[in-house]
Amino acid sequence: MTTTQVVVTIVGLCVVAGIVWYFWLWTPGQAVARTAAGGVQEVEVTVRGGYEPASIVVEAGKPVVLRFTRREPSTCGEEVVIPGLGKRAYLPENQPVTVEVTPERPGEYEFTCGMNMYRGKLIAR
Repeated sequence: MTTTQVVVTIVGLCVVAGIVWYFWLWTPGQAVARTAAGGVQEVEVTVRGGYEPASIVVEAGKPVVLRFTRREPSTCGEEVVIPGLGKRAYLPENQPVTVEVTPERPGEYEFTCGMNMYRGKLIAR
């Protein structure tokens, strides 16, 4: 194996590792939902190459308003799906979309884009 082949192989492995980390292992941050008047928990979520924040902590049994705003033209982020709570919403670019849920029991509720590449979770305590 020549030096060039070794370098190309190493660079290729680094690119693959970076893609795996970005799409499946990286979580950009965690937020605790703020409680508004009437006890409703609210969180603003930006969609841009993923979800920001990607982890949201809420109180179980109380209503939660998730306000998603897609800040990218990518079609991957144009839908959010919360299978554990039976919710799905279309996200037009640069327009806030409200998704209301009530996680009745403590646990983690994953949310993803329609292609299942962007990932986030709602952590009910």
